[in-house]
Amino acid sequence: MKYHDSMERSADVLRQALQLMKRHGSALHPVNYTLWYEYVRGENPPLRAAMDRYLAQHLQLDDAVAEALHKRFVLGSGLDGTLIERTAEGVSTVLTGMAESAARAGDQTAQYGSSLSRLSEELAGSTHSPALQEVLNTTRQMQIAVTEMQQRLADSQSEIGQLRAELRRVHEESRMDSLTGLANRRAFDQQLATCLAEADTPARRYQRPSLLIADIDHFKRINDTHGHPYGDHVLRAVGTILKDTTPEDCLAARIGGEEFAVLIPSRSLSESRALAESVRTRVAAARVRRQGQETEATSVTISIGLTLFRPGESATAFMERADQALYTSKDSGRDRVTVLAG
Repeated sequence: MKYHDSMERSADVLRQALQLMKRHGSALHPVNYTLWYEYVRGENPPLRAAMDRYLAQHLQLDDAVAEALHKRFVLGSGLDGTLIERTAEGVSTVLTGMAESAARAGDQTAQYGSSLSRLSEELAGSTHSPALQEVLNTTRQMQIAVTEMQQRLADSQSEIGQLRAELRRVHEESRMDSLTGLANRRAFDQQLATCLAEADTPARRYQRPSLLIADIDHFKRINDTHGHPYGDHVLRAVGTILKDTTPEDCLAARIGGEEFAVLIPSRSLSESRALAESVRTRVAAARVRRQGQETEATSVTISIGLTLFRPGESATAFMERADQALYTSKDSGRDRVTVLAG
């Protein structure tokens, strides 16, 4: 299922979804965002019917039920995989508007409260009729109501801040590879597109980006020999080395099973090669220990392909040339860096 909603339509749906999530005590995480978005949108009748049946009996969706509904009625329906990211954008828009409205209302309420206080003081110090006494009593009641409203607004702003922080966390997690802590393929592709668009401007003519693609040597053999948990341990170890070695202005990512990439936006080819060699030698020097066998460790190597961007070429062509360099490293004996000049 593909989504073509405008941001305004998405924000309207999410306003309703957030109200329902609060009413039913739904936790703020991507699965529940997606379920309630679908529920309000109304174009997934089986999901809505299932949620209605459950809520009629239990009032709240616990995480286990939400996960089961998500797998059956969302993932099982071929729902567009970008929905969570779009939902997060819509929620952020809604919350920004709520925060601004709350701030304006708080300012207006504070001004009104000050006016009421002055009026109350003036009335209290004067001789007045029963009618004025009624006005005074009403004014005092309004002061109490205004104070309570200001507190509710402050609480709402605090809650909005927490929601926005949660959304930022969800957004970051949606761009991160959970196993290695590196950027994932989606984040890499987005950053690559941005980098190449900037590289094709006159200002960046002499600062062409480089791309490093690395692959763990004989990774299938590692999994077959030591098991997949150890294979995951190896992936994490290589990811840690990449994080520690990659400069801040570069992006290290896991882009496939045992394949990694480093996007280098503004280094000379010789500097990029030095970075690639540093990564390769650090991986080769490391010893990855197997859990429960502290005295035994396995050495791991990686093969690397490196290339320089050609002005005007597509991201696909750029990556294909880096892959070509990687294959040359593999075919030449592995544990080496091959450079394919731009």
